[in-house]
Parts: sequence; C-alpha cells; structure tokens
Amino acid sequence: MADEQVADVSQEVAPSVIMNADTPTTETPATDSSWRDQLPDDLRDHQSLQNITDVGALAKTMIHAQSMVGAEKIPIPGKWATDDDWSEVYGKLGRPDAATGYEYDFGEAEVDQDFVNGFSDVAHKAGLSDRQAKALAGWYMEQMPEAADPEAVSQNVEASKLEAVAELRKEYGNAFDDRVKLGNNLLIEFGSEDLMDLRLADGTPLINNPAFVKTIINAAHYIQESVSEDKLIGDKGSGAITPGEADQKLQELMREDGPYWDQRHPQHDSYVRQVLEAHEQKHPNEED
Repeated sequence: MADEQVADVSQEVAPSVIMNADTPTTETPATDSSWRDQLPDDLRDHQSLQNITDVGALAKTMIHAQSMVGAEKIPIPGKWATDDDWSEVYGKLGRPDAATGYEYDFGEAEVDQDFVNGFSDVAHKAGLSDRQAKALAGWYMEQMPEAADPEAVSQNVEASKLEAVAELRKEYGNAFDDRVKLGNNLLIEFGSEDLMDLRLADGTPLINNPAFVKTIINAAHYIQESVSEDKLIGDKGSGAITPGEADQKLQELMREDGPYWDQRHPQHDSYVRQVLEAHEQKHPNEED
C-alpha cells in the first residue's frame, strides 16, 4: 500500500518538473499595445500619450521634459494677441526697447542719417532683433558698394557729369554754351532749392542726367523764342544754333525755287553766305 502511494506521487510530480525545465522563467515583455494596459484608466487614453509607441519612447519623453525644467520659455501669442503681447515676445527675442537702440557698423561709409533713422523705425515696428537689423543693414551696404566708398561716389558723379556734357555738346554743337546758360537761368528763376540735390535710383544727380537737362533747356528755349520774355531767362546769348536747327535752316535756304540756285537773284550772295554759316553750325567740329 505504501509503495503504491509513492508511485502515485511520483507520477504527479514528474510532469511538473519536466515542464519547468523546458519553459523559460523570464516574463514575456510587454508589446506596444500591452504597456498601456498597465496604466490607470484615467491615463490610458490621455491625448499626450497618443504618439508614444512603447515604454522606451515614454522614458525619452520624460527625460526631455525634465531637461526643460527651469529653461526660459516664450509663449507664442494666439490669434487674438494684441500689439503689446507681440511686443513682449519681440523684446525677449532681442529687440531693443526703442528704435534708437539699434547699433550699426557702416565703417567709413557716408550713410544718410535720415535713412538710418527710417530703417531703424521700420525694423523696430517689425520686431527685428538687433542682430537681425544688423544683418539686413549689412546686406543693403553690400548691394550698394559705392555707398561704402565715398571716393567711388565722387568718381561716379564726375563720370556721369562728363558723359552728360559730351552728349549735350553733340546735341547742341556751337549752341551748347548758350543753351546751357539758358537752362541754368530757367532753373535759377523757377527751380526748387532742393532740385540740385535730387538723385536717381543709381545714385547719379538728377542735374547730370542728359534727358532732364535737355528738357530744361528746351523749355527755356521755347520761352525765349515763342513767349519772348527775355527777362524770365536772361539774355538771348550769341545766337548760335544747334546742328538740328542748322539742318532745318539749310533745307529752307536750299529749296529748289530759292535764290540760292539763281545766281542772278539779288539775294543769291546772301543765301550762299547763310548756307555756309549753317554748314558750320551743323558740323561745328569739322575743319575747313
């Protein structure tokens, strides 16, 4: 009877021992979906955990959050933010308290102070930090290298003046001095005091632009010839005419039915002399 009881016990224990030997003792790791099951009901479906896939990602998130503790944070104003709200943000990002707080380094460049003040005002309203404003000012100076070199500015102004004079001399010929004087008298009489300081987009003075000068001269000449008010624009000058006017005069003097072609006409000699003078006016630089 005792032997039978021992045998029965061994039969019950043996399978259990064999099973324990073949089965790993390590617990099965939690899967991506199972780790949430261990959380309380009120946290399991929290929105902040929706993008966390496993326990490792949760740990990384916690570590990052801990590293941010104590760091200065700048909240981004919402849709209904006021100017004051944005002003506070701009200040934290490095904008000076006032537009006069910007500091620039233009080197030896001659920069218009009114331009600098205007630039600073716009930069401050836009919320630019001192660093950002300096970067934009530096870019502007690179786009206008002449502004950084006063000598280059002077040379360009002189070059534009010489080019304008050459073009106008070609246009007016022997009448150049008279027409320029005529134009100057008109500017003195009617021009604004600031006119001489106006500059074009490329930096050249407006008064050095041939198109502008010709417009002034032509207006003065029209007043002199048509309105006949000499006092408005000074004396008539030497009476020299431009190459274009000389060509028109030649066409009138040398028409086919005119005295120029009829040697017996009493005005023939006078017409020949006028034709010679008109040729000299038309080609003032040619030698006889």
